Amino acid sequence: MSEEVTTINTSVSDEPVENSLYFYCLDNWDDVKNAIDLLIENEDKLLESGDKVVEKIFDYASPLFLNGSSYEKENIFDAVDIASTSFISPLLIKEFIKNPSNQILRDRLAVQMSLVGAATQNMLKPNFQPYNMDEMLQIMIEGNDKIYNNITFLYTLRDVFDSEAIDERAAVIFSSLQPLDINNVEPAFYFWEEALEFNLILHIIWKNFVLFGSQQQEFILKNYLFSAIVAGVPVEYWLKSILSAEVDGFDNNKINTFFLKTIENSNERLPINTVTGESRKIIEILPDYVGKIYSGEIKTLTQEKFIESFYKGQLAEKKYSGWFRSLLQLYYNLRSGAYLPR
Repeated sequence: MSEEVTTINTSVSDEPVENSLYFYCLDNWDDVKNAIDLLIENEDKLLESGDKVVEKIFDYASPLFLNGSSYEKENIFDAVDIASTSFISPLLIKEFIKNPSNQILRDRLAVQMSLVGAATQNMLKPNFQPYNMDEMLQIMIEGNDKIYNNITFLYTLRDVFDSEAIDERAAVIFSSLQPLDINNVEPAFYFWEEALEFNLILHIIWKNFVLFGSQQQEFILKNYLFSAIVAGVPVEYWLKSILSAEVDGFDNNKINTFFLKTIENSNERLPINTVTGESRKIIEILPDYVGKIYSGEIKTLTQEKFIESFYKGQLAEKKYSGWFRSLLQLYYNLRSGAYLPR
């Protein structure tokens, strides 16, 4: 195995737990976008080999490059594609450019490009139809893998996200989710493709959050809040859009309290060691935060000190701190009623 592959795919003691959701979400969108830009800059040179797999890489890279240049981080509908595209490893792209004859690098990049192309529907010539309701039931509930195709499945997930009307496939996706094992102190593990699918599923269930009943919303808040933040889901937007709505008969304060109390009783775990994956439950962390935030000091400074007490000096400190900050800010805004109509 070449040195290039070793630097990409080896998990050692001073690196984050590989195959956790957090591991796949460590790359920043700007770094991924710049790497794709660099790949396109080297397109002519790389295509000189006449390698058909390299040609396929650019079949997917070209639309990712064209559409990615217009993505805006603040746009909630671009957020899902930014999150999915960020699964492409910028290091893998750079290593491939340096050593395009390495077939392991080439094949790995081809897989990532093709699956992300499907997940973002950035495909020049899609020649298939997304799965329908019956097929999704067979795949996700009945476990029928005979009709499963990873490209089609990812393309379908993005199709479900795009649906403007109520899409029953979203309910099937929700029904496939399992409650967290609250006794498990280790991070959940995924293969790269599974993590990409999970990323899309999180975006789907949160986009449809408003359509679910209170029991379903409680399940999502207790099991899939922090993981959604990690996956780049604009959770704050979806909750704020509900709580800020002025609708006759809708008790905004009651719903705000329901969201708040549900999160306070969440057993979802936050990593407190970015290398080993050691974690603590949200229900254990938030009381400490509340005690400090209302201590009389400036809120922002107190919050930053609290975040530093978890991650200061740790590997990928900035990324983990950002995820934690988003959770704490969301929780603070619910406590203060910041999303309620004024």
